[in-house]
Amino acid sequence: MTSQEKISNKQFGSLVFSFLSGFSTLFLIEAKLIKQDVWMSYLLGITVSIGMLWLFVYAQKQYPHLSMAEIFDELLGKWFAKLALCLYLVYMLETGGAAYRALSFFYTTAILPNTPNIVLMFLIFLCTAYAVYLGLGTLARSIQVILPFFIVAIVIVSFFIVREIDTNPFLPQFQSRASEIVFGGMVTLAFPFGKAIIFGFILSRVKNVKKIFSSTAIPMALSGLYLLAVTYMVFGSLGFNLSHAATFPYFSAAQLVRFGEYMERIEIFVISIWTVFTLFEIIVIQYIFMLVAGHVFRIKETRFFVFPICLLFFAIAHKSFIRMMDLSLYILGIYPISSLLPIVIIPVLIAFLTLVKKPRGAKKSVKINPVG
Repeated sequence: MTSQEKISNKQFGSLVFSFLSGFSTLFLIEAKLIKQDVWMSYLLGITVSIGMLWLFVYAQKQYPHLSMAEIFDELLGKWFAKLALCLYLVYMLETGGAAYRALSFFYTTAILPNTPNIVLMFLIFLCTAYAVYLGLGTLARSIQVILPFFIVAIVIVSFFIVREIDTNPFLPQFQSRASEIVFGGMVTLAFPFGKAIIFGFILSRVKNVKKIFSSTAIPMALSGLYLLAVTYMVFGSLGFNLSHAATFPYFSAAQLVRFGEYMERIEIFVISIWTVFTLFEIIVIQYIFMLVAGHVFRIKETRFFVFPICLLFFAIAHKSFIRMMDLSLYILGIYPISSLLPIVIIPVLIAFLTLVKKPRGAKKSVKINPVG
């Protein structure tokens, strides 16, 4: 496997979709807040997310022979670039830690209540560390194999959930204040769609630069439609009150599915696929973290740091969000604000500097040899 293996646009799009569709349907926090008007918050969050990633795509097209980290060096200068990249490292640490905890909380709450969180997180650490070591190309090909099974499972389960819906749960509309919709949009921007901004750091690894934006925007839009469909089914099958009370509303809705009189717990199959996608999210975050850290600290052979980096994520997750309420409060109160800098402000700054500065060509720099 070469150190700079390229992936196709279809593989990149599959990565984006699976990354956003992992545990985006786990809590449905903004849906619980805004109820039937949540589609407006979804639309706002998705639109801003696509726009911010387009700014990175624009910068990448102007400097096609540089990675995004090198573009930061080119536009911001050495030290300001390091500062900005370190902010992304912190952002990925908090996002990856939250994903660790969300997955372990789900299993210890809904499926394996007698299993300690530390055991599940250690298993996550082992799986993700090995996957990061295998590299980006292997990860992209794995997604292409698993994605069809995910789609088939979701379609089948959705068909049976829809049968439980009697009325349109999105009616009557326009029941929320504008401030509530904007706040819901900020939550949606931060979690889950704004997280796609980190894909800007692997844009240079995509084969066809001209089609990068469509390979990004289309899967993000499809992920938004998937989230909207899940919200519709949850509200329609459970109702607003039960959806608000349920810790994992989509899982509760999936438990309604029955095939005949004897086949039950079909939702376990969906949960297994969903778990794999959430693991993919953690893997992608750790992989991109390794790339950016390798550039910031001038590490030539990052493959030797796979284990320490993944262990760092494990330690952060173990010491953070000790209770489920901590994670919920963080997503609602802190994350929408703290994520504005890496998701919105820095991409706007990079696009503005790209616009006012003429590309001077790819500068030679210390070569980083990432995994994959």
